[in-house]
Amino acid sequence: MDKQSWKTAVEIIGEFKSRHYVRVIENGVVSIKAFGSPTEAESFAASERKRLGIVPSR
Repeated sequence: MDKQSWKTAVEIIGEFKSRHYVRVIENGVVSIKAFGSPTEAESFAASERKRLGIVPSR
């Protein structure tokens, strides 16, 4: 799978109005999901990174 950042990525994009957002880019298609807590957002982002085979940067 092509791992170019514009084509495949998972990012926690921040908080707005007490919701925490994660952006997932898969094959160039962008989706954004909202969560009620930062822990939920981080857990979802980690699972999406694993599903997509993205190694976290250190």
